[in-house]
Amino acid sequence: MSPLSRRKFLTAFIAIPAGIALFPSVARAEHYAAMLCGDCGFGSKKDNCAHCGKWMGSTRIPARLCSDHGFGSKKDNCAVCGKWIGSNKQRAYIGDCCGFGSKKDNCVVCGKWAP
Repeated sequence: MSPLSRRKFLTAFIAIPAGIALFPSVARAEHYAAMLCGDCGFGSKKDNCAHCGKWMGSTRIPARLCSDHGFGSKKDNCAVCGKWIGSNKQRAYIGDCCGFGSKKDNCVVCGKWAP
């Protein structure tokens, strides 16, 4: 048996699929969609900004939650009032006043960055 050369080792190492490789895969940051309860998402109240409460008009930017407010059972709480949303799957939106530029990437509850 011949000794393993560097070239043979690297050729064999590259052939290993990414899932089996010894090095971890690329980390991904995820955000969570903000939802509204039945009270805050009913009627004309669903057209209000989830952050400041002003009328949004035609600018509707989906509201995000950070990992602190969107993980576990906290993701089932309303983004405006904090009550349990139940079976209501109404998405929360923010207007142009609170979502312009990089502010649209912030958590609607606490204001931290929600990638």
